Amino acid sequence: MLKFEPAEVLEVFTDTVDTGLSGAVRARYNISQQGRRYESTGIFYPLDSNILQVPVLGEEVLACEFAGRNYYMSKLNRRNLRTTESNFGASAFRDVPPDTDFVYGKYFNPSSRVKKLLIREGDTIIQGRFGNSIRLGSNQFMTGSQDSRNLTESPNIKIVAGGFTRAPVYSENLESNISSEYLDDEKSSIYLTTDEYVPYQSVGVEPTFDNNPTYFKPQIILQSDRLVFNSKGEEGGIGIYSRDNVEIKSTGKVEIDSPTIDIGSITSGQAVLGNQDFTFLIDSLIDSKISSNESEIAEELVTSGGSPTPKSIELTKEIVRLQNIKDSKTYLSKKINVE
Repeated sequence: MLKFEPAEVLEVFTDTVDTGLSGAVRARYNISQQGRRYESTGIFYPLDSNILQVPVLGEEVLACEFAGRNYYMSKLNRRNLRTTESNFGASAFRDVPPDTDFVYGKYFNPSSRVKKLLIREGDTIIQGRFGNSIRLGSNQFMTGSQDSRNLTESPNIKIVAGGFTRAPVYSENLESNISSEYLDDEKSSIYLTTDEYVPYQSVGVEPTFDNNPTYFKPQIILQSDRLVFNSKGEEGGIGIYSRDNVEIKSTGKVEIDSPTIDIGSITSGQAVLGNQDFTFLIDSLIDSKISSNESEIAEELVTSGGSPTPKSIELTKEIVRLQNIKDSKTYLSKKINVE
């Protein structure tokens, strides 16, 4: 029969290439080894080497001995805090003053801005110490006074890195130590929802996809400062398919580069290159047309005795228009550049 006993973590073996120690801790049992000297304490190994929650100094882990080897599992949740559960001195007959400046590890330093994630009925949550989490939840909490729809089947997955600084959306306590996901406050997020309105703020452009509170269909929202899709397989690729619109907008440059670019599934010709040779050709054609119009106007004036005719007036307007096209190069796109 295994007996578990709390043990205080005294040292954590991280950043080591020694696979025999990686993830292990030095710890002291709180009861059976109370007050034992550091040199006489033992090494404890993760009970499960595939799913590992690394403790920090001073935290208490549930520990046991099996076949002469010490093991530890999850840390003891004494105070339900957001980043650390350190209880320094728990295994050494030592009362630690509340204003003591603790060291939690070689470089780990808990952030005071990170809040615990709001837990809702039925949720499965993995929450790190750094404002990162995975929630396997649903939109059922909106049922009732906030939403009249049947939300029994409304699963969602929300993956967040760099969040949890805001109080829950429906909380009146803005200084609460509890937080919920809020897309605009998060640094990097992936939301997979099935029956939920997710407000988001488009940056600098007006989206075609209407961000309205009546859209409750399945959707995936990715948000970060930079998104990189890197397909590295020789026979791989990236496919974007849609039964409706496909929208690409940017406040900067949109660049498409490839040895061959086909627009349309069946291509029958090449795109025109608007370079100096092309502009020289177009300008020459315009000059030729202007010269032709001027000759026709002269003939019209001779025939009419110098008085403008309807034809000469139209030809004159056409010359003005052609000259404007030549000067302003309106036949060249201001947005699209071709290599």
